[in-house]
Amino acid sequence: MQPPLHMDEGKRVISGREAQRMIVKTALEVSDRVRSTLGPLGMDKMLVDSLGNQLLTNDGATILKNLEMKDPVGKLIIEVAKAQEARYYDGTTSCVILVGELLRSADELIEKGIHPNIITKGYRRALDIATQFIDDESWHADSPRECAELAVKTALTGKSAESHLEHLATITVDAAELAKPHNIKIVKLAGEVSDSRCVDGLAILNRPCLPEMKQKGKGGILVLDEELAPPQANMTLSDPQRIAEVAEAQKAYLQNRLSYLTELGIKAVICQKGIDPRAQEHFSREGIMAVRNVRRSDMERIAKLIHGRVVKDLAGMEEGDLGSGEYDVKETYITISGKGSGAATIMLHTPTEQAADEVERALDDAVGVASLLLDNPVTVPGAGAIQVMTADAIRSTRPHDSGKIQAAVEAYAESLEIIPRTLAESGGMDVMDTLLEMRKEREIISPYMGVDVIKGKVASMPDVVEPSVVTSGAMQAATENVIALLRTDELVMAKKLKGQDAP
Repeated sequence: MQPPLHMDEGKRVISGREAQRMIVKTALEVSDRVRSTLGPLGMDKMLVDSLGNQLLTNDGATILKNLEMKDPVGKLIIEVAKAQEARYYDGTTSCVILVGELLRSADELIEKGIHPNIITKGYRRALDIATQFIDDESWHADSPRECAELAVKTALTGKSAESHLEHLATITVDAAELAKPHNIKIVKLAGEVSDSRCVDGLAILNRPCLPEMKQKGKGGILVLDEELAPPQANMTLSDPQRIAEVAEAQKAYLQNRLSYLTELGIKAVICQKGIDPRAQEHFSREGIMAVRNVRRSDMERIAKLIHGRVVKDLAGMEEGDLGSGEYDVKETYITISGKGSGAATIMLHTPTEQAADEVERALDDAVGVASLLLDNPVTVPGAGAIQVMTADAIRSTRPHDSGKIQAAVEAYAESLEIIPRTLAESGGMDVMDTLLEMRKEREIISPYMGVDVIKGKVASMPDVVEPSVVTSGAMQAATENVIALLRTDELVMAKKLKGQDAP
């Protein structure tokens, strides 16, 4: 009989039951990293890198991204979480917690003699039941905006700026109505959260080169990644006549370029580098707004927004490089918008840098959630209610003819309840009493019976909702990942190079 751990041609091979145990152990380690962060009373994690930089957050996606995981199984689970974040913007913590719990339940079934392939059949059957149940029980809202605001409040609850929940939810949905998530920029400023607002268009924290420049305009906009100044003479001159000749040549060079831009009829110049004072004066006289030292990331956003391109050399400028849009100079920033492109900026004011980073992470998720619901306003109950309802639906479905498959189906249902169990634990509530009360009260009072961790009891929570696609998407991603890991009976890992840590 082949041993579970052996060396083969310079590779480390873990197989059989040992491989299964290792997969489960790693999954639970990753899951435990973020489990305590779930919910309004979720705990924070302080992450410190090798350089001493620290990050304090309870955002599950951020914690997972910053884990220095060397184990291949752990990396696979983190990639699943990243995919959930990229597609649905939320639900990463729930997804990873569910992966760990499903593998724990599967490990217990394997110990009882049930083959992994039988377990995967049971899990797929349970997932089909769960997906259908969620589709049937989803609530289709009459008002997409109200639906989005409720879900955003749910997503933001437990974050740093919870005391300004209403205001942040309003500006988040405002931004989602103006633009898609990838066209929404968050600008962090000092101040009070109540001063935060949504701006129509892309806002940049720059000022015009000269205060007398035109403050508002519409038309051609040049995005320039080149210093708008004459070339410098790389020589030492002592002859006054030669100095005058060089100065005249520089002036003619600059004037030629400025005349060219004026003939194009541009209304604004957005420059990543510097602008010569003579050019600034010229633009001011011609009614052209010019701004310099703009961030590279903003340059690319602006070019996309106005349907133009970043020009690296005016001499090689082609038709189509010049974009068209509007600009509006405000007190501390400039907004730029393009025709039909859709862009928004959330001007986020916070008292500290730490709070700004944490609220920004929360708003990133909230903007995505709002966008999903504005397009498709379909929600399910939150606070663990939908998981309990789905678990009950799985249990009440006609049992499978195979007892082993049915055991896996029931294990899946029990695993779903890890979400309300975790919420109850974070609120200091008795887990078993909470689950029993949720089942009982749901039938008598309301289907929206969830874990109210703030009040420390089970209560009807109709205002706590989640996008249906986020919940079902997390279940599907977790289940498919678990099935792939259950079907893995051997890990073949190449030996580390000299000087690298062993796996």
